[in-house]
Amino acid sequence: MYKKYFQLFFIFLLLLSFDYLMLNFFELKELNSLDVFFVNFFLFFLTMLFFLLYQWLLKIKTKSPFTYLSLSFFKIVISLIFLFPIYSNISGNAVPYVLHFFALYFAYLFIEIFLLIKDSK
Repeated sequence: MYKKYFQLFFIFLLLLSFDYLMLNFFELKELNSLDVFFVNFFLFFLTMLFFLLYQWLLKIKTKSPFTYLSLSFFKIVISLIFLFPIYSNISGNAVPYVLHFFALYFAYLFIEIFLLIKDSK
């Protein structure tokens, strides 16, 4: 169980490093380093929370396929609440920030699915 969390932390560090490299390589002025770190940390925290809640629900013998769907819906709602101050503010900076966020969101979602499938075998 702890191995999965170490793998997730290692993947977080890889994604954070890759994100900084892409930010510097393409010289994106719309995003700063603090935004990149904050988005990565938020998504890492959200994924860790997902795994902890999923493990807890498995311990109380909840084996419904809707468990994963409900936790994913919970993640989406929290993500939209996180992004609300950004996209409610009318500025040109919101679009690159939101696109950056959802690119990382789907990367973490893919990693989450991969780790859950690997764990179920």
